[in-house]
Order: sequence, then C-alpha cells, then structure tokens
Amino acid sequence: MCAHAQVFPQMAPVSIRPLIPSSQFYLASGTVSLDIALRKVLVIFDHDVNSYKLPRGRKDWGEPLTATATRETFEETGYHTTLLPVPLSTRASQPASALSDPSHPYHAEAKAARYIEEGYTLLANSARLTEPFALMQHYQSDGTLAVVLWYVGVADSTVQPVSGTQMEGENYEARWVAYDEAPGLMVNSVYAEVVKGALVLAEAAQQTVTSTAH
Repeated sequence: MCAHAQVFPQMAPVSIRPLIPSSQFYLASGTVSLDIALRKVLVIFDHDVNSYKLPRGRKDWGEPLTATATRETFEETGYHTTLLPVPLSTRASQPASALSDPSHPYHAEAKAARYIEEGYTLLANSARLTEPFALMQHYQSDGTLAVVLWYVGVADSTVQPVSGTQMEGENYEARWVAYDEAPGLMVNSVYAEVVKGALVLAEAAQQTVTSTAH
C-alpha cells in the first residue's frame, strides 16, 4: 500500500447536527480482530436476527474507547484481543513530548511520522499506531445517535473461547472466517467496508515489519 492509498472509498460530506445532548447519543467501539498467521477474521453470528457482524459495544463510565473495544470483543466472543499498531493515516495529534523524549512510548513513531503539506494529517505508512481507523455512525430507532470507533486487533483462533461472557439477551456465536470470506458475510456494506479497511491496514503493518527486519 503506497503512502497515498485509500483504505476506504471517498465519501461525500453529509450534514450534521451542530449540538447533540448527552441523552441523545452514545459512544461505542469495537475491533476487527485477526489471526494473522492463519488469515482469519473474528466475527459474530447473531442467532436472533440471523446475520453476521463485528464485536462492538458502548463505553462504560470513565472507560477509554480502546479499553471498550477489547472488553466488548471479549464479552461478545470469549476471545481476548490485543490492539494492533497499524500504519494508518489519521488526524489525531502527535503527543507534544514524543519527538524530544527518547523514553516516550511513541518516540520512534514520532521520528518516523510524515504529514501532508497542511501538517495536520499523518501520512499512511509513516507511523504505526493503535488509533481508530474508522468511525461508523447511525441513528437508532428512537433517534439516538450511535458513534462507533473501530480498531484493528489480533487474537488467537486456535484457543478455546471463554464461555459465559455475554450479557443477558445476547445470543451470539463467535466464528473465525477466511480473510476473503469475511466482507461478504457482513450484515451490510458498511460493516463490509470496515472489514476490508482493517485487512488493508493489517497487511500494510506486516509489510512494514518485514521491511524493517531487512
């Protein structure tokens, strides 16, 4: 993937509400968790609606959205996942001391980071981060806005999942499916694009590791 490659197709701007009170939205996050060695994607089959989707859920009080993503993945699938640093393009800010402080956990990434001319958007393939690579938003039937951040994760498909982790009312079955099969199984095209985007970034992350090793 070149530095300017598109993870997602270009989308037209949409109108937004300038202010939404906290009672009318919620923040959530989830993962596209991969077994990279076996080229499999962790998905959930919802028996109640007979469809496939990805593990995700609402954040708890005071919980970072990264923690929400891994917790919800575990609760809905029984598998532990770890967020994978990927060479994504992002508008998240570089920590102020990352470049000058050699002990900073992002020091190496700050040295490698390259930006577009305007200086606000990190170029793909210049730094590997565990930042959200996509944001999904939709309105619930009651008008509540759901905002979901997606992360790339890694998990082991060969271990037995922990049982009894789902909440009351959830009737999910965790399944591991092949990379090329996963997008077509998703409940809609938006979930399919999220899976495709994660696969592109995971592949780029592996290429970055390989080139660094050489």
